[in-house]
Amino acid sequence: MGSGSRIDHQHHLVATTAAGLTVEAPATGVDLMPEGQRELIDRALQIQADWEANNGAATSEEALEYWGLRERLRSEYDLWNGHGLITDAEPEDDEGGIRQASSDSTLATPEAIDALRSALSNGVPAQREVPPDAGLSPDDRAVQRAAAQQVLDEVAAEHQAAAALQEQAREQWPANESVSYTDDFDAFQRDYEAARERAERGEQVVPYMTENATGGLGAREGGRGFGVEIEFDIDPGVDRRQAIQNIGRELRDAGLSRTARQHGYHSQLEAGYTDEPNAWRLEQDCTVAGELVSPILYDEPQSWQNLATACEIIERNGGRASFGTGGHVHVGMHDYDHDVANHTRLMQTYAAHEDVLYRLAQNPASEGNQHRGTRWCRPNPVPSQGYTAISQIESYHGMAVNLSGARRGGQSAHGEFRLWDGSLNPSVIQTQVKLSLGMAAAAVRGDTTVPGTRMQLGSHLEQRRQAGVGQRRRLSGDDWRTTTADFRRMVDSLFQRPEDKAQATALFQQTRWQRH
Repeated sequence: MGSGSRIDHQHHLVATTAAGLTVEAPATGVDLMPEGQRELIDRALQIQADWEANNGAATSEEALEYWGLRERLRSEYDLWNGHGLITDAEPEDDEGGIRQASSDSTLATPEAIDALRSALSNGVPAQREVPPDAGLSPDDRAVQRAAAQQVLDEVAAEHQAAAALQEQAREQWPANESVSYTDDFDAFQRDYEAARERAERGEQVVPYMTENATGGLGAREGGRGFGVEIEFDIDPGVDRRQAIQNIGRELRDAGLSRTARQHGYHSQLEAGYTDEPNAWRLEQDCTVAGELVSPILYDEPQSWQNLATACEIIERNGGRASFGTGGHVHVGMHDYDHDVANHTRLMQTYAAHEDVLYRLAQNPASEGNQHRGTRWCRPNPVPSQGYTAISQIESYHGMAVNLSGARRGGQSAHGEFRLWDGSLNPSVIQTQVKLSLGMAAAAVRGDTTVPGTRMQLGSHLEQRRQAGVGQRRRLSGDDWRTTTADFRRMVDSLFQRPEDKAQATALFQQTRWQRH
C-alpha cells in the first residue's frame, strides 16, 4: 500500500448494462457475499486450482460442476435481493422514484444450494421448475449475470495474488536458523541472563529497534501492515480533562494527529484507515480515560519514532497504563485469501502456545506481575480437528484473537490480537507487534505446531502446583528447561534472527506465568 493509501472497510461492486442499470454494493450495513454464495465461489476456485495442478486436465464431472457453479453465480439474483442493490444509473425514473428490480425470483435457500451441489457432484444438471431470474427484464437479468461474473473474477484474482504472496513468504524464509533455542538451550539462557543483568542495572530491559525491526515481517513491500491501539488512564491527582487536552494538543503539535481534540469511540474505524503518518487519532473509550489509535504502520524508522513519541507524550502528561488497560495489535491478512487452512493454522498456533502468549501479554510494569484478566480478551475455543469453513471460527471482538475482519478476504483483511495488556513502553509494544506479525506469517508459510495440541492459559502454574513448586521459587536444571520449552519452541517458529529471539526473551524474563 503506497503512501496515503486508505482502507475504507467497504467493497463496491459495479456492473453496468447498455441500458444504464448499475449494481453496486452498499457502503455499509450489508454483506456483499452471503455464506452460501461464498461457498459456491470457493468450490469453483478449488476446481480451478485442481486443474492447474493437473496441467489443465479435468474430468467430465469436474467440468460439469464448474460450469454449473459459474452459471449459478451468473443467474442467482436472490442472494442479493432485498438490499436495494439494483438501481438506475439515472437518479429518478419517470415517476420520480428510484426503480427497483423485481423481487419475485426464487430464494436461494441452504437446502437449494445443497441440492444443487448434490446434483452436480453426481453428474446431473441441476433442474429448477422456476428459473432463478424468472420475472426479470432482459436488462435486469444481464446485470445480475454480469455482476456475479465480476465477483467470481475478482475473487479469482484475489486468490491468485494471495497464492503468489504465500509462495513468496515460504521462499524468503531461510532454510537454516542462525540460532535455535529448541536445539541450543545455552543460546536462550545467555539471552535470558543478559536481560536479567540489564534489569539489575536499572537499564532498559527489552531492546527497542528502529531500523529493520521486524526482519521483513512488517515491511511495506513483501510484509504486512499493522496498527496499534494504546489504552491509557490518567494518574490519580491529575486533572483528567486538562491531561486529555494537553495530550491531544501535543500529539497535533508533534505532527502525529491532525486535530487536538478527543474523538468518539471507534471514530478511526468509521473514518477509514490510512497510512499517513499524521493520522494517529485520540479516541474516547468508556473503560479507560482514552485510547490512541495509530494509522496503518510499516516497519520503517518513522513508524517506530512516532510510536515512541506518542508514548512519551501520554506519559509526560499524566497518562499511565493502569491494570485495566489493554493494547490491541491489528495485523494485515491480505494473503490469507479465503483459505480456511490459513486461518486454522493461525488459531492452532495460538492454541498450542496460549499460556506463553498470555504471559508475554502481561504488562511488565503491572503490580503483582498480573495480566489484566480475560474479560475483554477471552481465550478462543479452537477445535483440535481444525475448521472446514471460515464461518466456523469463533473469534470476535472480546476474544484473544479477533478474526472478524479477516473473513471476507481482500486487501483490507486483518486480524486483531487483543490479549496484550496496555503499556506505554514502546519496547514492550514493539515486541508484542512482532509476535503478532510472526504468528500471522507463520500460518501462511505453513509453519505450525502439531495440530490439536493446546497449552491452555494457566497450564504452567498448574504444573508447578502439582509438582509442589511455588511461583516465587527460581527453577534450575531440568525443571527450568521444561518450563521454558514451550516458549523456546514458539520463538523458533516465529523468528529467524537472533535479535528478534533475544528481544522476545527479554520480555519473557520480565513477565510471569498467569492464572486462568
